[in-house]
Amino acid sequence: MFRRWLLITALTVIVCIGAAVTWSVLQNRPELVPLRQPGPLVVVSVPALTFADTPDTRGSTLWKLARRGAVGALATRNLSGHSCSLQAWLTFSAGARTSVGTVVEQTPRGRAPTACPDDPEPVVVEGTAVYPEWALWRRITLKRAQPADIGRLGTLLPQAGQCISAAGSLAGLGAADRTGVVTHYVRDPRQVDVDACPVTFISLAGPDDAYLKWITGQLPRSATIVVAGLADDTGPETLHAVVIDGPGVQHGLLSSGSTGQRGVITTTDLSAFVLARLGSTAPVLPEGRAPLVQPSSSPTFAVVRSSEITRALNVEHDVVPLFLTVFFALVLFGWGVGALAWSRLRGLEPSSRARRVVRGWLALVSAVAAAMPVSTFVVGVLPWWRGDQPRLNLAGAVVALATVIGVLALVGPWRRLTGGCAAFLCLLTAGVIGLDVAHGSGLQFLSMLGLQPVYGSRYSGMGNVAFALFSTASLTLAAIVSSPLTRRRRGVSRLGALTVVLIGAVVVLLDGYPRWGADGGGPAALIPAFAYLALSALGWRLTAVRVTVVMLGTAVVVTTLAVLDYLRGPENRTHLGDFVARLNDGKVIASLNRIWQANWTFLTSSPLTLLAQVLLLLLLALAVLPRARWPRRLQPVVVAIPLLAPGLRAIALVWLLGFLLNDSGTAVAPGGAMLLVPLLVLLAVHLPPDRPGATGSTDVTEPTDVTELTDRARPAEVTHPTEVTDPTEVTDPTDRARPAGTGKTG
Repeated sequence: MFRRWLLITALTVIVCIGAAVTWSVLQNRPELVPLRQPGPLVVVSVPALTFADTPDTRGSTLWKLARRGAVGALATRNLSGHSCSLQAWLTFSAGARTSVGTVVEQTPRGRAPTACPDDPEPVVVEGTAVYPEWALWRRITLKRAQPADIGRLGTLLPQAGQCISAAGSLAGLGAADRTGVVTHYVRDPRQVDVDACPVTFISLAGPDDAYLKWITGQLPRSATIVVAGLADDTGPETLHAVVIDGPGVQHGLLSSGSTGQRGVITTTDLSAFVLARLGSTAPVLPEGRAPLVQPSSSPTFAVVRSSEITRALNVEHDVVPLFLTVFFALVLFGWGVGALAWSRLRGLEPSSRARRVVRGWLALVSAVAAAMPVSTFVVGVLPWWRGDQPRLNLAGAVVALATVIGVLALVGPWRRLTGGCAAFLCLLTAGVIGLDVAHGSGLQFLSMLGLQPVYGSRYSGMGNVAFALFSTASLTLAAIVSSPLTRRRRGVSRLGALTVVLIGAVVVLLDGYPRWGADGGGPAALIPAFAYLALSALGWRLTAVRVTVVMLGTAVVVTTLAVLDYLRGPENRTHLGDFVARLNDGKVIASLNRIWQANWTFLTSSPLTLLAQVLLLLLLALAVLPRARWPRRLQPVVVAIPLLAPGLRAIALVWLLGFLLNDSGTAVAPGGAMLLVPLLVLLAVHLPPDRPGATGSTDVTEPTDVTELTDRARPAEVTHPTEVTDPTEVTDPTDRARPAGTGKTG
């Protein structure tokens, strides 16, 4: 038994390593290189800028700069759903996302954006401008859990002998020091003197190619120019164009350490680029990192790629509400048709052709539904955003992939194993997400169930929906594949627990490692769940001592990951290391309060978000009920797969802790349910009709090798009445007359 288990484990490891190496080879790209600024720097803001904002697009000044310089898509979201120039320039000034005054929320579907607040006008005296409300703004922005030091750029650069001149009231926000004073200021961008200071900020009211042509003609040959759409303003929320051109800038695709995505940078990354002029004394910003460039020999690749990223994100965000509604409505309809047909065939034998057809139909609908989430990630390898109908391309490709994966799950050789079809879907889902986060989260970045970078604050790593799918798939997989190993003969139950531990270790590493998932709350939810499943595999009940050990072990692992990230240095840290760094400034409790407040705000924002948490409550209720009171169709399944019951409890625990420990954790339960519900239906209908209990009888003998939370009187050690000689063949624990290992499994 142990040798076979060891062989299967070794083959699994080899396959996973091979998949990771193949993925790395396919994603092989040129190394990122830094940008230099040998001379003056000019930053021009053009709200809602895109590469299609001029009549003669290809002949525009913006395109000429793009053919020479570094190009990317700029994420401008700050602390509000819609980025306005006031908030954008203050964010740029502080190097941290912030907002003051009226907050403009995300634009409702099918409506025009809400108007941004009026631009503040400074008081100007002989070329010096002062913002009267600056002191109030600083008090507001510094009191937040994530403080923003507005005036950082305008203070640090002049202290190093590099003054900043500003043209336009909004540009003055970026150039103002910590007292709200701009020493070199003009209202009209046409009157700017680019030779007055080493650094110049200019704000335009909108796209103006004629001005860009004029200002580039005023610059010395050593100058570096940044043209960026710093805000949405009157346009919809989206990524905007950004171009950096100068003698120290290679042509190619922009990226940064803060996003981890080729082709995308943030407003705070531009702040870090300005501060890079200070050399080794430049501060490390809490969010931004100096942009890098992936060199390219093609004059148009960078523009095309960044434009395609922007278009893809816009399309998938627009499609997701309608697609999910229609898709799951069709799934419910398919289940309803199957249930109606099944009820009409109640008097027939379970093995009759008609009932097999209905069972096959229900299995197909369930398998396609369970395959849909991973299909939204896999579809990213296809250029669906090209063509005249990208929305139709995306929806059609996801459905087609889900159908292919669902059929493959039902016809593959794993179908002969108990729970094999569900295990295949779980392995594929967890495998794709795990490999993706280990390679930069490129698929998750563009997935309709992914990171949503236009509206969120995460651009790589493990997002909340991906975490929900990843954890649900991994725990279900561990429960299914470990169940045949939970019999008490020659230490076989220890192999089941060891299998759970190995799967859990890989999952926690992928989710929590700073260079991969970089998820602080994820490991804190996963470790207790896998620990409980491992204890169940051993047949051990929960005790105060064991719960304490699990809690301490969780704290040690999470702390170790955070400290290791902290030791990488401030320029390489993720939010895990930043959390450790903030232990000294008293902001940790405030950060936790921000997470809980964000969850509560989102939870109560609409009836739909509140209703979505019913899924979590239902699973929690199911978890604490005795199995005799579970739905009739699930009772034969938990007999055939002994670890499924504790597996569901572990999933309920992950959903609950994920909700409590992550901002926007309200997405965890609905995201996990998209996978778990179809899997349970698939398991219920795919149980072979010749197995005891498959006909739906409620007279089911419960397995005794898994400890129930509600079973407090049973001794911890119980010898199972059956023996298994082959880990790939599962003998039903209720079939006491049949010799072990001789029955077929499905």
